[in-house]
Amino acid sequence: MDTSCGAAANSASRLPKFHDYIVERALLDMAETNGGGNGLPLWRQQVQYAVGHTLNDYYSLTPGVRAQTPVQFLLERRWPPGFRSFSSMMHYWHVKNRICDTLVRLVGSSHEREVPFMLYEQWHVPVPELQMDLSIIFQLVWHSGGRGGSLNVQKFMVCGNADVARGFIHMANVFCRKTYGAPPESVEIHFLMEGERRRYDGNMYSLEASLDYLRLLSVLSGERGWGSGGCTSNGESRSAAGEDTWARHLLM
Repeated sequence: MDTSCGAAANSASRLPKFHDYIVERALLDMAETNGGGNGLPLWRQQVQYAVGHTLNDYYSLTPGVRAQTPVQFLLERRWPPGFRSFSSMMHYWHVKNRICDTLVRLVGSSHEREVPFMLYEQWHVPVPELQMDLSIIFQLVWHSGGRGGSLNVQKFMVCGNADVARGFIHMANVFCRKTYGAPPESVEIHFLMEGERRRYDGNMYSLEASLDYLRLLSVLSGERGWGSGGCTSNGESRSAAGEDTWARHLLM
């Protein structure tokens, strides 16, 4: 995969925006509502924010400095200052200890001396087949040693959600094929509370299959102009305040 043309993905486009963070939030709210809740709990949003900042802080360091910096220290600076959004003090400490343990294992086991190709960056690429501009936030992307110098894409979620993971894989597939002419080498989804890593072959879906899936997601999430997360007639985003907040949890 030739990654030298990545800047072309952010060229101006007048197509309506398909925002990955709006789709993700809609799927997470739907899962919580179906489980008897009132939508994504505040503690999950706060912890996702802390995790995102911690990983960004950590991988922004040079590899030499990174090796001397405990990730626990960086997480502590970003962690929610109180426990009111958690169900109890015990829940607060359970989540904190679990997330900290998972991050320590994660950052100590891979990419120790590498510099990320993308680090919490938002990109967009026109997708004429859908009459949309796909806007996607990449948390961590690495150069892969696999076929054609391809990419390894990583996503980090506080709690596992198969629908969000599947949607992200399809979006990454469309983005990479449209931008670089080939799928990513792999997509890794990390479910932090579960301590689980799922690794998918980036070529597991064809472009046509992923386009079909994004059509479905656009209807479910209202990304074609219906609902608060839609777009105006000139294609500019008009996300609600809550959606903007969720985007900031994913992109600092």
